[in-house]
Amino acid sequence: MTTPNETSNRNTVALVVLTLLMFLWGLANNMTGTMLQNFRHIINMNDIQESIIKSAFHAAYLVAALPAVIYLYKKCSYRTTILLGLMLYALGSMFFFPAASMESYMMYLIAIYVMATGCTVLETVANTYIVASAPTHDRGVFRLNLAQSFNPLGSILGILLCQYIMTDNAVYSADVAENPEIIREELDSITILYVGLGEFLLVLLVMVMFVSIPTIENVMIGYKLQNLRDSIKRLFHIHDFRRGVGAIFIYVGAQIGVWRFVIPAITEQGDDYDPALCYSCAMIGFAVSRFVFTWMMKHFSYRKILLWTSIIAALLTLTVVLSDGVVVVVSIIGISCCMAPMFPTIFGMALENTGRDMQTGGAILVMMVVGGSVLFAVQSILAAKLSAQMSYILPAVCFMVIVAYATFALLLSDKKNTA
Repeated sequence: MTTPNETSNRNTVALVVLTLLMFLWGLANNMTGTMLQNFRHIINMNDIQESIIKSAFHAAYLVAALPAVIYLYKKCSYRTTILLGLMLYALGSMFFFPAASMESYMMYLIAIYVMATGCTVLETVANTYIVASAPTHDRGVFRLNLAQSFNPLGSILGILLCQYIMTDNAVYSADVAENPEIIREELDSITILYVGLGEFLLVLLVMVMFVSIPTIENVMIGYKLQNLRDSIKRLFHIHDFRRGVGAIFIYVGAQIGVWRFVIPAITEQGDDYDPALCYSCAMIGFAVSRFVFTWMMKHFSYRKILLWTSIIAALLTLTVVLSDGVVVVVSIIGISCCMAPMFPTIFGMALENTGRDMQTGGAILVMMVVGGSVLFAVQSILAAKLSAQMSYILPAVCFMVIVAYATFALLLSDKKNTA
């Protein structure tokens, strides 16, 4: 018979493992993004090829999230599904070795998509498990914010690894494309970095084999696959869930738009500001703010925190559009800080009252990460026709939508509490 202490210990170990996974997919996403900035010319990518690779993670989230939850239901095991995600993540990392040897764009594309699929499987399981395994829903939202705080730490490490390990040579020189020795050295750097990551993931995979990840009571797992359609239908009859799906789509679009246009927008302010440094400050601000806002959730309602941060983010984004110089720089960093609690809080809020369909709901919410690609494409058009700075009008509108979402959620919560 399992004692309460043993059950608590198992849950703690499971949460530690899932938190580590948050760190790892932040690492993968930003390693890939930074690699593309530095190696586009080395692997001879045109604009279309680059955009396909840039959309790899968003496309994988759209395509692989529901298959991941189907696999989870079929196997009736969170641990088995996590092992699948780690295996795909490691396999994609290892694919960089033949990609570098062949100097093949197609092999790089396959490697990144396999990695992204692995990350999707892990996130589909981890986010929802953390919310569902908590004793109360409010506690689940807090736990998800805490676990997600380690995601930007992985993002920052991914950027640093690419900058200081993979880009020792003058990769921006026009002579690089005609210098096979430099190309070979840079491709070897990519291979060493990603294969090293793959080896670490294989070690982690073996460790997870010996970790007990308990099944959550009252959450659908192990049902017949034909019931998935009924699960989806039930979910979309829940008003809070429908609104949450839209809010996640909008928020991820705003986040990607803010970050992708940091460097172009700062560059437009003149030579007095270092765009790379400003981007780093924005990412560090985001990482630190995640921990700060998570701590604040011990003292304030997460719905109020979402409302406050979305209002400030909307105002700062409008400030970017209407100002110039140092005000733009400070405002962009401030926006990044305000975005910190938004994704995990909206994700958790959307899953409230989803009951046994929570895992299916989590997969659908993960699919909505595709909003990053869709709205980024719209913002790119605005930037081309106006300017990178003026394109921030789209994230401003997105944050206003989040303000409306948070306001409505807070009013409904107050109404339920007074009923």
